[in-house]
Amino acid sequence: MTRPSLIQVFVRSFLIQASFNYWRMQNLGFAFSMIPVIRHLSHGQREVSEHVDRHLRRFHTHPCMAPSILGSVVRIEETGGSSAGPDAIALKESLMGPYAALGDPLFWGGLRPLSSVSGVLLVALGMMAAPWCLLGLYNVPSLWIRWKGFQEGYKRGRWAFEFFQTLDLTRWTAWIRWVVLAVLAMLGAILAKASLHHEGMFSLPAGYVSVLAFLLAVFWFMRRGVPRFWIPYGMFVLFLFVQAVVS
Repeated sequence: MTRPSLIQVFVRSFLIQASFNYWRMQNLGFAFSMIPVIRHLSHGQREVSEHVDRHLRRFHTHPCMAPSILGSVVRIEETGGSSAGPDAIALKESLMGPYAALGDPLFWGGLRPLSSVSGVLLVALGMMAAPWCLLGLYNVPSLWIRWKGFQEGYKRGRWAFEFFQTLDLTRWTAWIRWVVLAVLAMLGAILAKASLHHEGMFSLPAGYVSVLAFLLAVFWFMRRGVPRFWIPYGMFVLFLFVQAVVS
């Protein structure tokens, strides 16, 4: 495969969900991404039809993890010979589930809440860079995972999953979720401090103490094993209680 063809495959992977359907999920997007490879490797209409048919099978994984599978499939199609078809189908079916299990918690449950809450926090602090922070916190890691995953998939072929094993994404996901809760608590504390300071109930040092108290409360709840789902709601109720007391 030539480098321009590989770049075309990678760029097309951004549209893998553009034709999402409830019959075969992302199959149309996957086949669309493979068109440069099919054009390069096929000789005659029959081979084109065979390639397109096997890539129109059901496919569904996290969109940021899909380029890695694409890279592996491109490598198999390029070097697999007569067994390329069955090997490519088996690889897609074996990786799409585990990759979705890695990508959904990391991106939907971790990076997306972190970027949105951080953006709101910076807005509360009056920082003009808040939109850029919001976009950067999510897009920089996701673009890196997409590009590096595609490169490693093409380089390692069927062993591309080893790249994600070295990253230990599960551990990073857990840490990001804890950070989200801490940032969310900090946001609530800052809003509470701003409200109290505006009403003249507390001095400025006391406001900073309230921020610290919110953070310590969150980490105490974490150590006590309180479910993550309840911590933000607990912070919200505490904020309403403080406002009711001082008003």
